[in-house]
Formats: sequence, structure tokens, C-alpha cells
Amino acid sequence: MQVVLGTLLASLVPVVGFNAVMTSEHFASFLVFIFIHVVAFAYYIKGLLSQKMFKVAVTLVASVGMVLCCAVVAVLIAMVASSPTKGWSGRSLSLLDPTYASKYIPIIASVSEHQPPTWPSYFMDINVLAFLVPAGITACFLPLSDASSFVILYIVTSVYFSGVMVRLMLVLAPAACILSGIALSEAFDVFTGSIKFQLPGISRNSQIDVRDTSSAGVVTQDDGVKTDKNEESLKERPSKKNKKKERENAEKALIKPPLEKRLLVLPLEASVISLLLLVLLGAFYVVHCVWAAAEAYSAPSIVLTSHTNNGLHVFDDFREAYAWLSHNTEVDDKVASWWDYGYQTTAMANRTVIVDNNTWNNTHIATVGTAMSSPEKAAWEIFHSLDVKYVLVVFGGLVGYPSDDINKFLWMVRIGGGVFPHIKEPDYLRDGQYRIDSQATPTMLNCLMYKLCYYRFVETDGQGFDRVRKTEIGKKHFKLTHFEEVFTTHHWMVRLYKLKPPKNRIRGKTKKSKTKASSTTGSKGSGKRNPWQ
Repeated sequence: MQVVLGTLLASLVPVVGFNAVMTSEHFASFLVFIFIHVVAFAYYIKGLLSQKMFKVAVTLVASVGMVLCCAVVAVLIAMVASSPTKGWSGRSLSLLDPTYASKYIPIIASVSEHQPPTWPSYFMDINVLAFLVPAGITACFLPLSDASSFVILYIVTSVYFSGVMVRLMLVLAPAACILSGIALSEAFDVFTGSIKFQLPGISRNSQIDVRDTSSAGVVTQDDGVKTDKNEESLKERPSKKNKKKERENAEKALIKPPLEKRLLVLPLEASVISLLLLVLLGAFYVVHCVWAAAEAYSAPSIVLTSHTNNGLHVFDDFREAYAWLSHNTEVDDKVASWWDYGYQTTAMANRTVIVDNNTWNNTHIATVGTAMSSPEKAAWEIFHSLDVKYVLVVFGGLVGYPSDDINKFLWMVRIGGGVFPHIKEPDYLRDGQYRIDSQATPTMLNCLMYKLCYYRFVETDGQGFDRVRKTEIGKKHFKLTHFEEVFTTHHWMVRLYKLKPPKNRIRGKTKKSKTKASSTTGSKGSGKRNPWQ
């Protein structure tokens, strides 16, 4: 009931729709769901019918079921074969092949959450659990059971998936908690058992219990011998020497386990110190979790903070830029930016954006990426065709903010080049390196993103030193002809530009080209050129 209700509710979500039942990654769960109900129904029927009638019913149902299963499998194979990705989504294929998204779907690979995690991210997210998980895996093998095998399989698959995408650390977290709990439980069991065994009062009781157990075992052995004598009265009576030897072997067998257990006991001081260290380890983990939840996971992404020698410094540039847009632009003005800031612009500035975080149209995002990658004139034509009035870029070169548009620019090139072939990534690289200094390629130095980010940047320090890229920019003194700067925030983190109207853009050329235009009127057609070619 929960599976059916959950699937129906998921289908009501517009983004999901029929993907909940039409994509290949859901087929396995549905097959398990059907198989469980078939088995339950078989047990129910078996309780109602006689054994003979049950065999006839099983034969009939199996025959009809095989036919239906073959038909369903044939339909599924036909549907999967008709799909270019065999029914799998791009994110699922990225899990099975980590290089798939970077080769075929750069828009998926461009998301920071879809990048492979680094080693520090594991220690940041699971902290001390990274050291306890191997101990938990070892404990699951001693002894190996069905439950422990499932836990081992769970941790292995979750570690693999978390290594493909950093967002799947959420899958690893519960598995790491389970294995760490097993490791701590086994450790506490060993240390507390060692302490109990070596305490004065408990050690005497344990010795008495061992003696009582050994004596009881001897009596049991005697009874067993007597019983064997009664049952085998017709056989030859064993000699006293053999009877004595059997009794000695039985005493050794009963006394041996306590001796072996005593050999595994750790020293009392080591057990106490180890218990204290485990308690401190748990307390440190709780402190880390509280700090991570308060600072890393609950901090707003729209207001940034930095701790310096002078105290806490707040960077409120995003809200500053959105407030300017809200108070100084028209309600129906459209803003173009990279899709990362679409939701914020819509919610904070109440302005229409070209692309946002939920844009599934790859061509639409590629159009914005192509405009950012194109020269100023071509970019103006693309934005003008989209009825854009303002362009927003995020720049962190002055304050050292690494998640700016210059660092994301290569993804704009890749996504744009995937739809518009004239955008080629090697044109923006110098010997395979991404550079913004004097060694950068002319295509890079003349693209719109470079100009909008570094316009008047040399005025800040006289050198144009980028603190994120740790180098001086290559093109320092240039002017904008098709865009005009309308607002730059206090720390230069957000910059807003307005598209110049067509009349102002060609005013300087009108008088010069009047005579030429009058002589060539009618000789050529006035067809509008496609700005994306």
C-alpha cells in the first residue's frame, strides 16, 4: 500500500510526473514488490486448498504467469530499446559511468553537487566515523551472517556512490552510522568484559562458577558413561584405565574455554583508558556535528561571512544587488545571468530571469552560455533577441570569493558548445590551461564574461590582481560599447550591466555611413542575421 501510494504521490509532482514508473531505475523495486505479493498470495491460497488442488492451481497459475511475464518483458524491452539512453536518466548513467556526464551531458557535470568528493569532505561530513567504519566491517565478519552480509553490502555500495557524487554523502551517512555503532558496541563489550573479569569480587565468583561447571560436567560425564553401560550391557565392559582417561579428557574440554577466555582479557589499566578515550571520541563527534549543523549546513548562502583578525566580516553583496534591481528596474524587465542565481533573483528581486535552477531545457541554458562566451557585439544580439534588459555576473577577484562566474566559465563554454558548434573549448585554453593573465587566448580576453567581470577592475589596486586566480589580469584597459555598467556592489561581488539600446549603439556610425547607405540601397537585401551562428 505504501509503495502504491508513494508512487502515485510522486507522479503528482510536475517535475517527476510519469518518470516514477517509466524510467529503468524504478523497474527493480517494482519487480521485488510484485514478487513479494505473489509469494504472499501463494501462501494464502495454500492454506485454503488441499495439497492436490494446490499443485493443480500452481501449475495453472505458473503457465498463465509465464505467458504474461513474457509479454510484459517484451513490452519493457521494446520501450527501453527505443530510448537512446535505454530508459536511464542522465544522473543514473553518471552513477554507473562517472565519466558519462562530462562527455555527453555537461549541464549535469557542471553542478557542484554532482562532482566527485575530495578526501577532506569525507572527514568534514562523517568525521570520526571514517575510522570506525573499517572496524565495524571487521566485526561483521566475526561471525558472518545474513544480517552482517547485508550491512557489508550496504556500506560498499554507499561508499561507491558517494565517491561518484558528493551529494550522495547522504547515502553514506546512515551506513557509516550503522557500522560505527557495531564497532563501538564490540569495543565496549571487550573493554567492559575485561574490567569485570579482573575486579576482585567478580573474579572469585567466576572461579567458583568455573569449578562448579567443571564438577557438574564430570557428573554429567559419569551419568553418560553409566547410561552407555546400561545400553551396552551386552558389550565388553571398559577397563578402569580407559574410564579414567575418558574422565580426564572431559575435564580438559570443560576447563579449556575459561582458560582461553582469560588469555583474551586486556589489562585493567588499558581497558579503563580505552573506555575513557571512546567516551571522549563520542563527545568530540557530538561537538563536531553541532558545529557543522550550525556553521556549514545552516549558514545562508546569500549572506557570506569571513573571520579576520578584526572580527567577523559580513559580505551582503547579493542582497545589495537584488535590492537595487527591485527598486531601480521595471517590473517586466528581464535579467540574464547564469542559472545558479535564478531562484535568488526571482525571489529577492522579483524580476523575471532567462534561466534558473529548475530549467530543464538544455538549449535554453546553452543559449545563455553561448552569449557569455561570445564577443560583446554577438552577445548583445543574443540577449537583445531574448528581450533581456540587464545582465548579472558574480565576480570574486577582489575579495577572494572562489565560486564566481570566472571559475564557472568553462562550463558555460562546454554547455554552449554542445548545442552551438562554433563555441569550442580549446579556443579559450592556452596549451590546455585555463588562464586569464597576459598568456590567455584572444578569444578568452574578448569574450563577454571576461569583460563584464574585469571592467574597471584595474582601478581597484592599479594592477588588476585577481585574488582567486592569484595573477594579474591580461587585459586591463578596455571600454564597453554595447553594455553599460549600472551598479557594482561594495565588494565588487555582484555587477549589473544594462544593454544599450540600438539607437545609442549605432549613433556614431549613422552620419559616416549615410552616403554609403544611400548608394547601396536596393543592391542587397536587408535580411536579419542569425545572432547565434
